[in-house]
This record gives sequence, C-alpha cells and structure tokens, in this order.
Amino acid sequence: MAANAQAQEEMPATMPKLYASDGGAAVDPVAQIPVAILTPTGRDGIVAGHLLRRFGIQSRLCSNMEDICKLIEEDAIGVILVAEEALVPAERLRLFESLNQQPSWSDIPIILLTGEGELSSSLPRALSGVMEKGNVTLLERPVKVATLTTLIRSAQRARLRQLDVRDYIESRNESEKTLRESEQRLRSAVLSAPYPLMLHDDKGEILQLSRAWISLTGYDAASMLTTGEWANRAFRKEGSGGGEFAALDTPEGVSVHLGERQVQTAGGALRTWDFHRVALGRLPDGRRLNLTAAIDVTAYKRLVESERSARKQAEEANSAKSQFLATMSHELRTPLNAIAGYTQLLSLGLRGPVTPEQQGDLDRIDRSQRHLLSLINDILNFAKIEAGHIAVENAQIDLTRILDGLKEFVEPQLREKTLNFSVINSCPEATGRGDEDKVRQILINLLSNAIKFTPVNGHINVECNANDGTLDICVSDDGVGIPPDKLDAIFEPFVQVGRDFSSPQGGTGLGLSISRDLARRMGGDLAVKSVLGKGSTFTLKLRKDE
Repeated sequence: MAANAQAQEEMPATMPKLYASDGGAAVDPVAQIPVAILTPTGRDGIVAGHLLRRFGIQSRLCSNMEDICKLIEEDAIGVILVAEEALVPAERLRLFESLNQQPSWSDIPIILLTGEGELSSSLPRALSGVMEKGNVTLLERPVKVATLTTLIRSAQRARLRQLDVRDYIESRNESEKTLRESEQRLRSAVLSAPYPLMLHDDKGEILQLSRAWISLTGYDAASMLTTGEWANRAFRKEGSGGGEFAALDTPEGVSVHLGERQVQTAGGALRTWDFHRVALGRLPDGRRLNLTAAIDVTAYKRLVESERSARKQAEEANSAKSQFLATMSHELRTPLNAIAGYTQLLSLGLRGPVTPEQQGDLDRIDRSQRHLLSLINDILNFAKIEAGHIAVENAQIDLTRILDGLKEFVEPQLREKTLNFSVINSCPEATGRGDEDKVRQILINLLSNAIKFTPVNGHINVECNANDGTLDICVSDDGVGIPPDKLDAIFEPFVQVGRDFSSPQGGTGLGLSISRDLARRMGGDLAVKSVLGKGSTFTLKLRKDE
C-alpha cells in the first residue's frame, strides 16, 4: 500500500494535452497519459509501476476494481493495465458498467495480462466477454519490457487522439452555444428595432421580423414563412420579383442599396419603401444570414413632389410677372415719350406764343412725365434683375470721376429744397472694381432718397474712404431717419417706410432693393445705419482694385 500511495502522489490531477518541464521546455504529451494498474496478486503491479516510471510514464496502482471504475468515471486515467485474475465475475460486471457509461468519444484502452500459454488456444469465456465490451489488447505473461512499454505507448497515443476528439467536440459545442446565444440576441435586437428589419437566410426562410415591419405592413409574421410569400403579397402592384431578398454575392458587413419599391399593406394602402441589404455571416448549417432593412419614404417623396410642384408654379408665376412688367413698361414708355416730346414742342413756341401761366403748366406736365418714367424704369430694372438679364461689368472704376459728377444729376432737387451738399474723397488715387454705370446708378438713387426725406435747409454728405480690401462710399443725411425694426425691411421690394397714400414722397419702393442687388452682383454690398429723427447713412462697399 506504501508503494501505492507513493505512486498516487506522482499522478497529475488532470490530463492536459501538453506539459512543460521545470525548465519550460515542452515534453511529450503521450507519456503524460496516466496508466492505472490493477494486479491483485504478487508484485506484478509494483514492478510494472517502477518500470513505467523509468520510461517517464505516469502510473497509478489500484487496489481493487472499484478504484479503477472511479478513475474511469472521473476521466483521471488514459490506459488500464489489468491482470486476468482481477476479473472475477463481480469485478468484471462492475468494469462493464463503467465502460458502458463512457461518453461517445471515449473508448479507454485496456491491456489485459493473461496467464502463460493461455493465448495458444481458444480464449476462455471470461476473456471473450471482456473483449466484446471494451477496447482490449491481450498480453501473455511473462512480458518483455520492450513489448509492455511499446504496447502502453501505443495505447496512450490512441487515448490522446480520443482526448483530442473530446476537446474538438467540446470546442464545437461551445462555439455552437455561443452562436445560438448570439443569434438569439440578434433576433431580439431585430424584433425590438424601431425600423422595418427582416432577418432571413439566402434560401428565403424568414427568421425574424421587427415589430415595426409587422405594424407598418399589417401582415402577420406567422402567416409568412418565406421572403417569396411576403413579396407576393406586398409587391403585387408591381409584380413580386423578390429581388430585394435574392442571394447577393457581396462581402460580409457591406451594405447594398436595393432601391425603392411600392409596398401594398394588408389594408390596401400603397407605401414607398427604400430597401438596403447587408450579409451578416453564416449559420451553423452553412446558410448565409442576411439582414434587409427598409425605410418608409412615402412622406418624404410626397414632400419632395409637393416642393417640386410648388417651385415649378412659382417659377412660372415669376416668369409671367416679369414678362408682364416688361410688356407693361414698354407700353407705358411709348405714350410718355410722346408726352415729353409734345411738351417740349409747346415750350419752344413752335405752336405759337406761350404765356407764363401756360409755361408753368407745361413744366408741371414735364415733371410728372419724368417722375412716371422713373417709376416705370425702376419696375423694368427690377424685372430684368429677377430674370437675370442685367449684365454687370468687372472693370476698373475711377471713383473720383463718379463723385465729381454726382451733383449735376441732383442739383435741381438740391436747389428746390435749399439743401447743403458736400463730397469728401479721402482716397482720390484709389480705384475700385465693378461696373461704373451701376455704381453711378446706385449713388444717384441713394442721393434721391436722401433729398426726398431730408427737410428744407438740411445737409447731405458723400464721403469715400479706403479700408482693407474695400472702398466705402457713405451717403449721409440729417433727415427723419429709419425705425430700427425697419432697417432690414427697406431692402425688400416694394417696401417704403412710413409711406401711405397721402405721403408727399413718391416712388415704387424698388430703388434700394435694386441698388443692393447690383452692389452684390459687383462683389460688394449696401448697408445702412440710422437714428430715428437724426438721419441715416447708407454705405456702398466696393472691391478695391489691387
């Protein structure tokens, strides 16, 4: 028993595939497969244990068959070396019971030591029974050392292959378990997704539908087991085709846009869905797992179509308006030009002498004609700008020449209201970039507005200053000013601040809108600052000619 205890202390608790020596070097795993020894009579067991240790084979001496069976059930041994005399009927039945309880991958090798000369004739009944129940090799005594160790080595290798099969099965089972758990998590995620999702394989079997998919279509998931059945119901207006669910040769994880389709719900309504597909991997049986996602774009398509229709109508209305304004302006200018011509003929006395009273009437007719013609020109210019028919040059501008010539355009209006007018050019050598005629038009419009809203004996100043990259021309007055909440509105078409039908100031409310648009077309801008009751300053910004 002392030898038995010593041998037990040398046995490892488990049977790993690979062992390392104290120095860290790998050792032969075959030699580490434990051998259980049961020889109830004589010293055969002790001798065999010492012999196996000499050859680096782990062994364990057992005192009875119960110890052997316990080691089998605990998977603590790899080979059994047993003497024939240990297989009495009761012990033999106990061994058979343990062998029958082995898992499918296990068939533990048994080396059975028989008596001398026993194998020279037919096998005894007891040995035949053992041969039928287990993986048994018979070895007749006396046994040579080389024969015993060779046979044990062979049995250990066979057992090691069985253990490899066990590890493979366990690894595969664990992988399948992980895959099943992952699939279940995926199913749960698809089910609770707030968007239409379908999980299906490449054969057409529907594995999971999201609640959103079911609620939006109204089709019961239990009644549609395949993608073909779903396509036949939902795509019947366009023909099923089922292209959204057909097999695609695409890499895993790559989303593929399948396009839009008309989906008919269970209630008969038509919805537009935009489909995408991504391949997720393969199921344990080799089928490819796909996730088809859909977005209901019905409302978006209706909005886009509505906006497109509204834009077309607005463009048509704008074109008709511009055409009407251009036609009206042309028709009105023709009689106005005739009025101007005949007024000048009468003023020159070509139709006879003109009394002072008559001359005054003719002057009022001429002023009214010029005022009306100015209004018509504003409307025509606005129509041209909206239609994109105004050409703006990008040339060098001599601002000194423009500023010096401003007074002659507005001198009659200045003299009529006895206004004080001054021009200050702080950068006479600087030149700007833009269209000289358009710059002059903007400044004359700003001066006309300043004269219109400045009281008698007021002041109007024009000042030009150079800044970083720009030339700023400021037109200032000490007139009525503009309310703060109207500073942006005055640049909108047909807006006139404080204007009603009894107002003495005329105009269409287009001048500032046209002026700012022209300034921006030249790469500049038009801005305003004003204090109510103290006056306003309009600043025309132009690009500096570098």
